[in-house]
Amino acid sequence: MVSKIKHNIIADFLFSIIRILDEKEYNNNDFVRKFKSNKDIVEYIYHYKENVSPILKRDMEYYCGGFNSGLFIMIVYAVDQGIEEVPLFLQRLNEMSGEAFMELMVRELELEIPDNLKDKETKILLEKQLTKEFNFTNNVNIYMDYFNYPEDMKQRLVDTLRDYYNKFFEPVEGKVMQFIQKKIEEHTYIMEKDYNKFLENVVVLLNNDQIRGKSTIFYINYFLEVGCGQYISDDIYTIYYGYGLEQRLDEEFKRIIYKDLINVLSDEHRFNIIKLLGKRAWYSKELAEHFGITTATMSYHIKKITALGIIEIDSGKNKRLYYKLNKEKFQGIINNMVSDIIND
Repeated sequence: MVSKIKHNIIADFLFSIIRILDEKEYNNNDFVRKFKSNKDIVEYIYHYKENVSPILKRDMEYYCGGFNSGLFIMIVYAVDQGIEEVPLFLQRLNEMSGEAFMELMVRELELEIPDNLKDKETKILLEKQLTKEFNFTNNVNIYMDYFNYPEDMKQRLVDTLRDYYNKFFEPVEGKVMQFIQKKIEEHTYIMEKDYNKFLENVVVLLNNDQIRGKSTIFYINYFLEVGCGQYISDDIYTIYYGYGLEQRLDEEFKRIIYKDLINVLSDEHRFNIIKLLGKRAWYSKELAEHFGITTATMSYHIKKITALGIIEIDSGKNKRLYYKLNKEKFQGIINNMVSDIIND
């Protein structure tokens, strides 16, 4: 088993865009709100909003907004190709044909797009296939534009990324790399001292049992902050996580989780949902039908529970997202809470 922590600035470059465009959704996330935010990141986003031109703002929202899984695949592409400089990354994208770009998306997102389908039928097929396994929002209309006009869309995307890099990201690039280098040293020390403790706190909403014993590369990120995602290739796990998840090691943060757990368990629906998820994996619609409630209401309950970090999320049949209780994490929170109460 080989595990190491790395950083690729291209990942932070693209995650910074996702963070800017999804700021409202990010700030309203129950899991995120448990953490102290990075003031420098807040100021960076404010600086962007105050200084971005209407043209770049429009292009960012159009070519990148709703294309989050596509941006993530570009991160995977850069890592696989060993590209570690944003200008070189943009040059490679610029040299890539629109057709090759979309072939990359189709292959990595595991989409099946028959050539003989009409636009309306293709759109319906895309809606069924596009998964939120990276916990990002996808807009099927954006993908349709990329499929229908690959050369134009790809080129305009590259131009938008280059403009954003030159005006906003490049001025802070060195500071980000310096900050993360220090975090790599700190997190490597934690990982080498107690791998299980490191895994439990930085690998959020993923199946830890699948990772243990495997060769794993962790890519720490600045702008991802408290997010976590995975990419699996040839039995090698690549985990992208935000440095801010280190807060989960703090005693103060643990007590916030204790209080939230008590609140969740005090709700009858959520208590029973947790019991079911402890027996097997369920997907949201299946749970909603079981309890006789709407999928929207079930989604609300699931978000409250997953915010505790005790639920594993896996892609299953027909690209459904399956939820299952991580009994080890759940038991760990209970035991730590009891221990803290008794020791205090």
